[in-house]
Amino acid sequence: MAHQHGMAVVSALLIVAVIAVLAASLLGRQSAFIRTTQGDQLRVQARWLLRGEIGEAQRVLRADALREPTTRLDGLWTRPFSRPAAGQVAGDGGLLVSEIADEQGKFNLRNLVDNAGIDPVEAEVFTRLCALVGMPPPQAQAVMRRVILSLGDAQQLASGVVPDEVREQSAQLATSLGLPPELPRTAQAPRLRALEDLLAVPGVDAALLARLAPFVTVLPERTWINANTARAELVAAGVPGLSLDRARALLVARDKGQWFINNGDFVNRVQLPGLDAVDVRMGVVSNWFRVASVLGTGRTQFVQVALLHDDKASLPRVMWMREGV
Repeated sequence: MAHQHGMAVVSALLIVAVIAVLAASLLGRQSAFIRTTQGDQLRVQARWLLRGEIGEAQRVLRADALREPTTRLDGLWTRPFSRPAAGQVAGDGGLLVSEIADEQGKFNLRNLVDNAGIDPVEAEVFTRLCALVGMPPPQAQAVMRRVILSLGDAQQLASGVVPDEVREQSAQLATSLGLPPELPRTAQAPRLRALEDLLAVPGVDAALLARLAPFVTVLPERTWINANTARAELVAAGVPGLSLDRARALLVARDKGQWFINNGDFVNRVQLPGLDAVDVRMGVVSNWFRVASVLGTGRTQFVQVALLHDDKASLPRVMWMREGV
């Protein structure tokens, strides 16, 4: 009898132990589920808060376009904006910070290809820019090859007669880059959407890309450089015969309030004998802007980058958007 009683006690203890283990497992799963759910809710709220930053950027750009017809570094869009986050993110001390960058204050890699194939004028600008920012010629040529191969069908996007001289220059450039004189009608590589895509080019690493980033961009269509927002290196590269020192002196005056009012005004102030405004692709209005937003919390950071097209007639349109953590 005592033996049976002892066995009953042992059995009861085993059952209690099993129940305790099961209860602990269930609690652990429940806690993990709650954490996952909270994390999902945090990500959803973060996404919506970051989308709101794009809306704010659109309103700022529209207000600036109504205030001033040219795009300048004293515009409303140049001021970063920040604010505390709302909702659950606010409980984690969330803070939203956003800034708008003028992408036409940079060299647009899309410009390298036009009607006849390689645009010799834009290729020369890019080559001069690479020399000024310290990008080795082999890497500069590799980038040009990558871009040109991805734009093989771009020659069909525009109409018009191409002078024989330009066509011949384009063929010579293609040959010097190891490409056929007549570029293929169809693209031979995926199109670039952002500068980061160049990391797949042999010889281009993160350090070299960081050197290029302030001066180079990728846009869906050909654009002029905005002389009111570009850096001295790009201004010098964009004007044949203009030294970097002279470009810096021009921009010192510009940034003190002597903004360029049009292409002719820019060319006149460059003061280079024989320089024709037709040969200088420098403007004063920008239609492409990049919006970068960061939502920081006590646990992580959410990042969003978007490209906006501003036609100056309506609210800017979102062309693409990238999100990350």
